[in-house]
Amino acid sequence: MFCNVALVVAFGAGTTVLGVGEASAAPVPTVAVTTSGAADWQVTFDRGRAPSSARCVVAVGGRTTTPPEQVRTVVLPGRSVRAGAHPVRVRCGRSVSPTVWLHAPRNQVNDIGTWLSNGTAGIIGY
Repeated sequence: MFCNVALVVAFGAGTTVLGVGEASAAPVPTVAVTTSGAADWQVTFDRGRAPSSARCVVAVGGRTTTPPEQVRTVVLPGRSVRAGAHPVRVRCGRSVSPTVWLHAPRNQVNDIGTWLSNGTAGIIGY
């Protein structure tokens, strides 16, 4: 029992050391794809450390949109996305987010594929 207490104390000390540091924005933009309603998707992004003067462009497959400066969310109607897997990225100035994959059309299997890609920042996808 004494050894277990020592482990908890050592672990607690280790987490304290890891938690020290200054919070800052991600160096590159980030992007997330979530479901919206019964048939649509929502693409949400963060600029990262891109300069405030840099325009952000959201790309889904081969199509792009440049939302107004203060907007960080784009809703994609399900009927406007053809069937298949589509790469989703955001570019703010010269910085580009990791790629997340949107799987269309909306159904349980494709929603899980999109969720899995989104939850792993694109590491698991396509």
